[in-house]
Amino acid sequence: MKTRFHFTRGEWAAALLMLTVILASNIFYFCYEIPMKPSPNVHLYETRFQQFALEQQYLEDSLSAIRQQTYASRARSRSDTLPPFKSQGKKPLYEIIKIDLNSCDTNDLVTVPQFGSKRAAKLVEYRDKLGGFHSLSQLQEVYVMQNIDTMKLKDYLYINKQKIKKLNINTATYQELVSHPYIDGYLTKLIIHHREHNGPIHDLDELQRITHAYPELIEKLRPYLVF
Repeated sequence: MKTRFHFTRGEWAAALLMLTVILASNIFYFCYEIPMKPSPNVHLYETRFQQFALEQQYLEDSLSAIRQQTYASRARSRSDTLPPFKSQGKKPLYEIIKIDLNSCDTNDLVTVPQFGSKRAAKLVEYRDKLGGFHSLSQLQEVYVMQNIDTMKLKDYLYINKQKIKKLNINTATYQELVSHPYIDGYLTKLIIHHREHNGPIHDLDELQRITHAYPELIEKLRPYLVF
């Protein structure tokens, strides 16, 4: 080394110091300057999800409040034609006007708490197939109503049984019979076969004998059949 390079002791020290600085710089660069792939921020995702859930709940509460205000407004407009309500105590903000479940439309139903447009449409569709409701308990037969306590709807709905559409079991066609929610294809074939070979059916007891239908089904059909 001494034969090729004629460095003084101080020059050698400076060279070693420079080499040390270069090595330290490289180590620092590779350890701190190379960008690391960011890891997923789970906490950030959870926060955003909670914020989204809160926004959805806010929208749902806002729609419910709008429906309540709409119902109250319609109730007040209807009550304008009624005699003034007299009471010894505090007057109510508005009088609840009950809706006939067998003649209302979807616009009427959406004013009832817990009713949206889709739920109202499904309820009206099932009512038309059934011919009308004869009990509030039948609302549970509509799948969109199964999570609602129907007893709480008594303050908003009532049933006019006079508007139930009857089905004449001796003149109804196959399509008319099978379209009823309580009458399936097998029961329809038995009814038509009996009509064609034995004549008309006279009452529910005869219908039960020729079809062997469960007594519970016969009772459910009672409000809807005429002979």
